[in-house]
Amino acid sequence: MKLNILAGLIIVIYSCFGTLLNAQDDERAGRILDEFSGQILSAPSLSIDFTIIMSRLRDDTIEEFDGQLTMKGDKYRLNVMDMESWFDGTSVYTLMKDVNEVIISDPDEQEGLMSNPVKLFTLYDEEFKYKLIGETNQEGARLYEIDLHPVELDHNFHTVKLFIYRDKYFLHSAVIAGKDGNRYTFLVNYYDNTVHLTDSFFRFDENDHPGVEVIDMRW
Repeated sequence: MKLNILAGLIIVIYSCFGTLLNAQDDERAGRILDEFSGQILSAPSLSIDFTIIMSRLRDDTIEEFDGQLTMKGDKYRLNVMDMESWFDGTSVYTLMKDVNEVIISDPDEQEGLMSNPVKLFTLYDEEFKYKLIGETNQEGARLYEIDLHPVELDHNFHTVKLFIYRDKYFLHSAVIAGKDGNRYTFLVNYYDNTVHLTDSFFRFDENDHPGVEVIDMRW
């Protein structure tokens, strides 16, 4: 799996709650999403341990990865596989641990849902139709099931299915149906929305990585 695709999954879910179409929404689903997104927006920082499961439907194969994402406002730090990324609000630093190489780049505002991890939590410039499918139980947890569909057809996915805890309005899991025939499942194993972190946590420090090769691709 390409690392940028893997990273993109991590931002998708919490990103769907900015400009939702009132004319096409589901009133109860809207209230649930408001509660959910309100927790994210009001948290001093957000730390999540997660598992991503990629199912290739065409050849019936599955890949599974664990990782951690920490966010504060528009800043983030992502650790998954042999990659660690920092976004300090200005530049993206991507450390490839296996080769001790860091690539510095400008954030791409045009990146889509599957290629930019931050958008899982902060994609407030997209328009979605949403609908409450109902309530369900998974491993003893009572969950709301909500489907979201992008209004624009130029996305590389067609459906985002959210499962939100009924009692605490936080994400249990999400399933993203890609147009490539793959299905991506994002599972929240643990989260903490009370942690207080300084901005320095989200800045790459070359001194912490002796001998690292720096490749600056910023304009």
